[in-house]
Amino acid sequence: MRKHNEMNVNNSETVKIIQAILIGCSFGIICCAVLLSICSMLFVKLGTLPTSYLPLITTFIGAVGAFFAGYFTVKMHKKNGMLMGMLSGLLLFTAVAISSLSKGMDFDIVSAIIKLLVFSVMGAIGGIIRVNKKVKVKRY
Repeated sequence: MRKHNEMNVNNSETVKIIQAILIGCSFGIICCAVLLSICSMLFVKLGTLPTSYLPLITTFIGAVGAFFAGYFTVKMHKKNGMLMGMLSGLLLFTAVAISSLSKGMDFDIVSAIIKLLVFSVMGAIGGIIRVNKKVKVKRY
């Protein structure tokens, strides 16, 4: 049987991980929203855009958002870059999938699997880059 203090330590670590992932995904969602707003302004200025480009553009924007979600998740957690980045990318994919399904969009399993892989890989890359970033020490 575990002691009470050991259980609190494990729970606080779990809470810190979940908190880092949720905050990192929030930054990823904000990044996606800003990029989508910029793209929509560009599309209005251009006038026309072939609809066949839309899935590629949204996947690219989601990948950039997953990268920043992984980056900010690992910035908060400071360890396990690949795993934390991948988890934040998966959570961002889940949020995007739920929002697209709630809008009544068609569900294509192949494109969903591709987006799942792209989001998780980009989140992992963002986490790896952040965990390997050297911290500058200020000297006075």
